[in-house]
Amino acid sequence: MRDPDGEAWLARIASGDQDAMLRFYDRYFGLVAGYCRRTLPDRELADEVIQDVFLMVWRSAARFDAERAGVATWLLVMARSRSVDALRKTRRTVAGESWEELAVPVAAPGDVAEDAAGRLEQDAVRHAVARLPAHQREALTMVYLDGLSGQEAAKRQQVPLGTLKTRLRLGLAKLRDVLGGEPDGS
Repeated sequence: MRDPDGEAWLARIASGDQDAMLRFYDRYFGLVAGYCRRTLPDRELADEVIQDVFLMVWRSAARFDAERAGVATWLLVMARSRSVDALRKTRRTVAGESWEELAVPVAAPGDVAEDAAGRLEQDAVRHAVARLPAHQREALTMVYLDGLSGQEAAKRQQVPLGTLKTRLRLGLAKLRDVLGGEPDGS
């Protein structure tokens, strides 16, 4: 689902507009903080990741592509990536999470539109992942949900690292193709 305000703020942030960054931060802090605080084992680590995500927004707003993902999805992918990195650094892993349990937290209590959009994106991801071949789905799960490194996942799948990387690349390409064809909600 498209978010014209978020997209406009990102365009302004890309040109160095600090006011746009403040507005963007105010709008999306709840989304990022909710995800990070639910995922990470302690508040201090979660707060570091939250700060890192918004720093990434400031630095990479020009790379946002509304044709590939919505603003909320883009932010949650960054939050997920940074959370996994933080967990790896502390040698902890996300345990017991599956694509079926993947949750998109609401940005603000009572915001029905954002909650509905998040649930639609969540359902789309679940369905897209379910359509992948088992070996690609397992590789994506090990790396993106379980937080394993490529070498660790290759070892668990008992395949060479290059094979695992190919599975990840093909799986991500198929997900991009399936999710890229979603209606924009307008």
